[in-house]
Amino acid sequence: MLRVSAVYPNSDGSHFDGEDYVQRHAPFAHGLLDPLGLKGLRVTLGHAALDGAPPPYWAISELIFDNRPAFDAAMTACGEALFADAPNFTNVAPVLQVSILAES
Repeated sequence: MLRVSAVYPNSDGSHFDGEDYVQRHAPFAHGLLDPLGLKGLRVTLGHAALDGAPPPYWAISELIFDNRPAFDAAMTACGEALFADAPNFTNVAPVLQVSILAES
């Protein structure tokens, strides 16, 4: 299984509307990507650093696909629409990471 993480750093001057992301953007992503092989979507919203300071990341979103070709095909079909929606909830460019799910 392939996991693609989008990590939204909390930097000076940045903003992130977690409610909009969860209530509107995530269902939008499901609607586009479920028919194209999305196996799961998990969103984690930053609450605080361990010392109580603001969270270092606004959010981490994880997309699960069977493999890289399935993800690439889905992004070719829908990636532009997903990224075009980003200004509705943030001014932060996400850091993207591709990972392989390992059994523990």
